[in-house]
Amino acid sequence: ALTVKLTIAIPTHNRAALVRETLASIASLAIPAGVEADCLVIDNGSTDDTAAVIDESARGAALAMRRVFEPRLGSSFARNRAVDETASDFIFFIDDDALAERDWAAELLDDMRQRELDAACGMVIPQWSSPPPKWLGPSLWVKLAVHDRRTIESAPTSSAERLDNYFSANVGFKRSAFARFGKFREDLGVVGGNPISGEDTELFARILAHGGAMGFAPRAIVHHLIPPERMTRAYLRRKSFAFGMGTAFAGLQNHNRLDKLVRNGVRMAVAAMRGDPERAIYHELECANFLGYWRGRLIAR
Repeated sequence: ALTVKLTIAIPTHNRAALVRETLASIASLAIPAGVEADCLVIDNGSTDDTAAVIDESARGAALAMRRVFEPRLGSSFARNRAVDETASDFIFFIDDDALAERDWAAELLDDMRQRELDAACGMVIPQWSSPPPKWLGPSLWVKLAVHDRRTIESAPTSSAERLDNYFSANVGFKRSAFARFGKFREDLGVVGGNPISGEDTELFARILAHGGAMGFAPRAIVHHLIPPERMTRAYLRRKSFAFGMGTAFAGLQNHNRLDKLVRNGVRMAVAAMRGDPERAIYHELECANFLGYWRGRLIAR
């Protein structure tokens, strides 16, 4: 049997303490027979002791770990550098603030091979650093790029296979997918002060639009750390606005017509009057997304 080559790629920027935990979870993965796995950390212009942490993690790890330095700041630059740096059959991405379960890579690979997928996203479970506020219920978790496991596991897999359910904190690609559909767009992606997100969504949409096969792998699980500063309305508003801008720049289909703004404004007011802060904030974020989209359209023009 031919050996399958797998690279696990971790883009990171100034998160030495967090990436140490991520690397520990990668080091203890159960790698199936017939799979040759390595780990590639893309140090995206870090100025802290990230390099030392990676070297230290690599010394004790069962699978080969190496670091490459990518000076151009931005998630797309880091991800594309990972693609360029490896010749593996599969490339799996995990965020530097996520922890992989022991069977994560095996489950993701298994799903992709059985279903002949070009790309697949797994389950991203929130790991709250402190108890979330009462209003931050499951309907808002999508804004934090994490899943509500109960809802997904109680529904058929096909219902989870939607673009808004695919997160790059837990994604696998066949190498051939990048040759067929292209890489991450480097004019999108979070960079320092530029919050324009959506480089991952744009690539997933492009794969689907060009006839690629993409799916959801519910048993490939990572746990994503949610720090206190992300559990605020202000953070979620900024995030929604930025995602709206990204949608405009990416030229993705959307429903950002004026009636959407009016509808969400009314629903926000009704939910607030009913004393349902989770729904009120949900509609507030939809309004922020709308405003971000049209701001992006103006800039793009």
